[in-house]
Amino acid sequence: MSIRGIFASHSGIVGERVGDIASRVLMLGYTGTAPLLALSSGMPKEGVVDTSYSWVEDSHISGNTQATGNVNTAVTTIPVEDANIWTKNTIIMNQTTGEYMLITAINSDTSVEVLRAIGATTAQNITTGDRLQHIGSAYAEGSGKPDPVTQKGENRTNYVQIFKNGWAVTGTAKAVKFHTGSQLAYNRQQALGYHLEDLEKSFIFGRPTVRHINGQQLRISAGIRYQIATYGGLVESANAGGAGQMNLDGIFSFMRRIFDRNVKGMPNERISFTGSGTLELIQQMVRKDTQYNITQGEDKYGIKVMKLTGFSGDLTLASHPLFTENSAWGKELLVLHPGLIKKRVLRESWEETFNTTQSNTNGDDKEEGYIGIELGWQAQAVETMGYMTNITTAVASPV
Repeated sequence: MSIRGIFASHSGIVGERVGDIASRVLMLGYTGTAPLLALSSGMPKEGVVDTSYSWVEDSHISGNTQATGNVNTAVTTIPVEDANIWTKNTIIMNQTTGEYMLITAINSDTSVEVLRAIGATTAQNITTGDRLQHIGSAYAEGSGKPDPVTQKGENRTNYVQIFKNGWAVTGTAKAVKFHTGSQLAYNRQQALGYHLEDLEKSFIFGRPTVRHINGQQLRISAGIRYQIATYGGLVESANAGGAGQMNLDGIFSFMRRIFDRNVKGMPNERISFTGSGTLELIQQMVRKDTQYNITQGEDKYGIKVMKLTGFSGDLTLASHPLFTENSAWGKELLVLHPGLIKKRVLRESWEETFNTTQSNTNGDDKEEGYIGIELGWQAQAVETMGYMTNITTAVASPV
């Protein structure tokens, strides 16, 4: 149990003091196949010099956009979502109908003029939502120079957050002998443990905030989950025939779309974190989609699948204590690219101690202190990551 404030001599467990019956301290907590600090403890770090920091990302432009209106076969003006990715003399293909067209003019940011039905294809009606794919370009003999296209990166911004966790014991509690050892050392150890746990929680679930309280600025760093949702990662809610339902086909489809994107030069590897309940549902999906034979004399039964192998890559499954203990996040499957996340540190960990020996407790009979750090989180290329929410029911994949 937690006790806010200073630890006094009577704050211990009944039977813990040496004058009483001896006892031990048993720490009860949620577990998982991944350790509590699986993410933040092994993360690379990079320094920053301000309370906010930015980084620029760019991605390959495939030249793929969609039609934003219905166009019949005789019309040569096509409304599109974004015409800036094309230039005059670009060849495009309607992915739905197979018709090839040549762009003869860029009318505006959202409209192009085309020559229909080139390349021995047939003009067909264009429907809102049809994907129009850039195929290449073709220029006439003796034609002039092409129009340039400039690709501009996107800026990402986050903040550093100050984390502090403290401990305190009275002079009496420090002097009393406990079977469990020094309460000062124990309280300090607990403060450090909760400090690291706070970092892990913030890394996964933090949402960016800048507020002024009593004239002082308070900053909260955006965690990985927020950055995935905000900057283009794959976010879906489980629905395989009904809200909350999911099957293995749906999981593998989710995997494939995440593995379809990667940063050049980086290994195409992912790791996932979820709650024990979702991990149990995945085992149920496996049993529903496979056959398990058991004969008389067998003394054990069950399947433990901790890795899903797809044609694009392998996904390691791990239950995380922070997901297991939360009724909402425990229904999520968070998929991360371990090579693209890091800490951004403004101030490394520091520790402050206040006691009567140093005469810095304002005359109070106690010893106290805290540990602190100031940092933020950076997730790059979140298009390679994603999460699925509301996984509540395992169903069989369609045959």
